[in-house]
Amino acid sequence: MRERIRFRLAVLRLFPYGGRMVPLGIGLQVLAGLMPVAFIVTTSAVVGRVPGAVRAGLGSPEWRSLRDMLILAGLLFVVQQVVGPLQFTAEFMLAWKIDDRLRERAAAASFGPIGVGALEESDTFDTLTDLSDPQRGTGFTPGSACWGTLVLLSMYLQWAVASILIGVVYAWWAAVLLAAGSLTMRVAIRTGFGIHSRFEGSFHRLRRRKSYFRDLITSSAAGKEIRVFGLRSWLRDHYRATSYAALLPVWRSRRRRIYGSYALSSPVWLVLCAVATIGAARAAAHGSLSIGELAYVLQGISLIGTLGTFNDSSDFQTEWGVRSFVGLERLEARVAAETETAGTAAADGLPRNSVRFEHVGFGYGETPVLRDLDLTIEAGRSLAIVGLNGAGKTTLVKLLARLYEPQAGRILVDGRPITDFDVRSWRRRVAAIFQDFVHYELSVRDNVGFGSVAHLHDTDKIRSSLDRAGALDFVEELPQGLETPLSRSYDGGAELSGGQWQRVAIARALMAVEGGASVLVLDEPTANLDVRAEAAFFDRFLELTRGLTTILISHRFSTVRRADRIVVLEHGRVVEDGTHAQLLALDGRYAELFHLQAARFQS
Repeated sequence: MRERIRFRLAVLRLFPYGGRMVPLGIGLQVLAGLMPVAFIVTTSAVVGRVPGAVRAGLGSPEWRSLRDMLILAGLLFVVQQVVGPLQFTAEFMLAWKIDDRLRERAAAASFGPIGVGALEESDTFDTLTDLSDPQRGTGFTPGSACWGTLVLLSMYLQWAVASILIGVVYAWWAAVLLAAGSLTMRVAIRTGFGIHSRFEGSFHRLRRRKSYFRDLITSSAAGKEIRVFGLRSWLRDHYRATSYAALLPVWRSRRRRIYGSYALSSPVWLVLCAVATIGAARAAAHGSLSIGELAYVLQGISLIGTLGTFNDSSDFQTEWGVRSFVGLERLEARVAAETETAGTAAADGLPRNSVRFEHVGFGYGETPVLRDLDLTIEAGRSLAIVGLNGAGKTTLVKLLARLYEPQAGRILVDGRPITDFDVRSWRRRVAAIFQDFVHYELSVRDNVGFGSVAHLHDTDKIRSSLDRAGALDFVEELPQGLETPLSRSYDGGAELSGGQWQRVAIARALMAVEGGASVLVLDEPTANLDVRAEAAFFDRFLELTRGLTTILISHRFSTVRRADRIVVLEHGRVVEDGTHAQLLALDGRYAELFHLQAARFQS
């Protein structure tokens, strides 16, 4: 009950987004609720006037009264037919306006957290996915929940007016019995549906996995490997098994909780209907009810009973649609709390001296990655970070860019905690290209210019960045040069090789330097280049970036030997620190790994 009340209040907070469509929707639903009652009143009046008109004959006042009531009934029927399409249009417009505003809020909230950790949490991911693409979740949006609430208004108005008229036309006890009986059915069905919906919600992860298998089968991204490795049958079987695991328990729950509630409550309703119907028939037989009044009572019983049925225009929508909005509000509250404690100092011109990691600890879940890390990064010099996979190299860079916050220790910029600075101001000082850099299916200009959006249309700067990254030659050979879309799915588009993409990504980082970044981070920047191209690139790159604070991460020890300083990470700590020559002379971990790689090349 508390959850349902919370959802109802959440729906009320959404209605202001509907603007003028809200009063229009309310008007249409009031009309939709009253029209069926008015129609059965007029048709009952028609039935009641037929005997008198037959006796009096054509042209009599009784005949004219019957004719007028028939015309009124016809007009009401036409109005009901017109209201239907208007309801559909109003539903679409109201839901669209509300959902569009919420998608804007979701986009803003997704950039609100200081780091990316919040976006990787399952609940946040599900919330943002449901708002951006409802069909991947339950299929119902907050906008549809608002419309479903208006449908409930129509249903309860119809139930109340029809019950009151039965009390007026026939007997108060019949009205009370029928109204209470249909309301009891309504409560029973919605209670069972509420229990079922919470149970169904526990299968959200399985539904996401099912969608993932479906997308793998139908998308082009995995098409090559699916064909080469013959994965079609495996994916089909796992898609079927995951679908059954996600759906079969839900179907059983639906039969037990929803249909079971209906099966238990409907006999009570049928008994009450029988009592009211028999009573009305006896009253008509004794002359206390006219034939027209009997016709209304019989139709009114059916109309009141519609409240006790499952309504597919409101029940799914009001039960499921608002959940993603409640999740969005939780995310926004989290963002607001982070914003209140976030630093506001400008990071312009930093770092001037150094960036220092003091006793920094961090892990993903239960797995620690960095343990009591101490490291000083000197401003204006090049630092190479080497180590085996899982040593924490990329995690260190993500903490530097404040994509995550340390779970222990702190990071200092020129002796000041990094949390004192405005996060956007600090990130403008950092240009980072990670191993999994984004391949934007946009033009070359966009892929490079995103490093500094303010210079997106500065062709000279973009060409200069491409030239320094060694990418200008092949870009000029593309069909449209800088304007070529980097995807074959677009007319005139082209696909780049792995090495070419990597050079474009490096150009993006260099473009960020053009925009004012002073800390340049390249995480495995030459993984897709051959050995000679890699050596040539680093010879040129370190010369071009001299004076910048440059951080290079690589598994290839031969490429980082030219850095001013090299640190070796192992098990989340710095175990060695010095120049290439110093570390070789130390004959420790660095020397061991360096000679191991060198021996493989020599052999």
